[in-house]
Amino acid sequence: MLRVVLADDENKVILLMQKLIDWEALGYEIAGTANDGLRALELVREKQPHLLITDVRMPGCDGIELIQRAKALQPKLHFIVISGYRKFEYAQNALKYGVEDYLLKPLKQEELTGILLRLKEKMGQEAALEFQLKRSGEHQQELLLDALLGTAERGTSFLSAGQANGEYGFHFGSGTYAAAVIRVDVPDAESYQDGYRILLRHALEIVRRESGLLTEEFAASLGHAGIAVLLYLRAYHAVEVTQCFTKIRKEIENQRDLFWNVQATVCLGSRRDSLEQVGESMREALWLCRDRLCRPQSWRDAALEMPDLARRYQMDASRKKSFQVAAECLDEVRFVQELEESCRTVEALPDLNGQMVEDWFRQVLEACLYGMRQSGETEAPLEEEMDKRFWHCTDMAAVYRLLRQGIQAEIQRLKEAKALREMRPITEAKHYIQQHYQEALRLEDVSTAVGFNATYFSTLFKKETGQNFMDYLTELRISKAKELLCGEELSVQDVAEQVGYRDLKYFSRLFKKLTGVSPSDYKKLYK
Repeated sequence: MLRVVLADDENKVILLMQKLIDWEALGYEIAGTANDGLRALELVREKQPHLLITDVRMPGCDGIELIQRAKALQPKLHFIVISGYRKFEYAQNALKYGVEDYLLKPLKQEELTGILLRLKEKMGQEAALEFQLKRSGEHQQELLLDALLGTAERGTSFLSAGQANGEYGFHFGSGTYAAAVIRVDVPDAESYQDGYRILLRHALEIVRRESGLLTEEFAASLGHAGIAVLLYLRAYHAVEVTQCFTKIRKEIENQRDLFWNVQATVCLGSRRDSLEQVGESMREALWLCRDRLCRPQSWRDAALEMPDLARRYQMDASRKKSFQVAAECLDEVRFVQELEESCRTVEALPDLNGQMVEDWFRQVLEACLYGMRQSGETEAPLEEEMDKRFWHCTDMAAVYRLLRQGIQAEIQRLKEAKALREMRPITEAKHYIQQHYQEALRLEDVSTAVGFNATYFSTLFKKETGQNFMDYLTELRISKAKELLCGEELSVQDVAEQVGYRDLKYFSRLFKKLTGVSPSDYKKLYK
């Protein structure tokens, strides 16, 4: 719906306009009404309408002045002027400021409806073009910030202003540059992913709107760590920047229609004199964002607290080896023990920071993934998924839970996959035995059929079935013999031969040993 503000010093004229037109049917909604020019300006500022319909003469601020000032507030605002004065100069003055049309009182429904329909088509075309330009500009912001984040992670210099202007269409020059990361945290965000995505989209819109009011040249996009921001200011005023980011944080935290406990953290890197140096500013902002794991604060500024980028964590080789062995053996108990001990060791380190926590997280994950790959193929997206979930952690305890739950789940999956792999040849062996039990069947025949050497197959068969091969085959043959003996047409000799025994005496002795009766007596029982 297109928003419209109605302004006239006579209430009856405003009521007439409201009743004269079926606004909703035409695709408009009345965002507000005003009886003087100053109130109309307030509505333009608050409601951001597409169209303002105003009388030429009103108290406080007449129609012509209102158009001038409203145009300054919202350059793309459209106007329709109405008046009871049939004077040429009024119309000329109004049209000079880009007014779409000039209507004389008394208003006629057909005239106003025609103008509104024509305007709707024009504004629709403008909106479509504006949307395309907006998306193109946002895409360029995303590309620029992707490159900047890569530079920050590598610790290298960024593009010059000229290069960025040429490649991405910006207008950077001499002035001050700063990078920031705004992290939006909510409890249990992973359980409400759709709602969290909507919240982040709203947060990004807030960041872009307020950054645009602060400076004409900026970039903002969603990244793995949060909303990444690049600011360029020809003249840097610390108070204005602080006010801008404070407003952003408060507005994000007020988005409680989706989540009650929204926490926004603003992390501002140090100010730089050139675009080439802004990679270091982004590196600082990311460090501060990670450090909320140890020192949760809503506002972090590298100009006030210098990030200790050089202080890192390195796991000792013996601990890393222990993680690898536990993961390779798919030993959940041992893995949890190692994780608990390692976590306590890291928490006890002096001056622990968020970067060190991330180092620990990645080294545990890397060691476990290496070990698990020795036992089977780990899930390809596991490392990427764990990295994404890491940024949802808000403290050391959450990082510990992520490692424990994520790696335990993968160990369990690998155990199940291993059990299936080991059961497959046993299943195939059982099927082969069922088809060939009437023959002079040997362990070597079955192991060859399923592709294993006899010794390994014998061990595996007993492990999975609880019986050795010969006991399993004998039990199957005697079971089949019982079925056949219940019939009347076959003799004991015939039954023995059909289940794989050529020696009747051996068959009879074996049958009685397992069932407690001879084959002949068993046959008589079921006659």
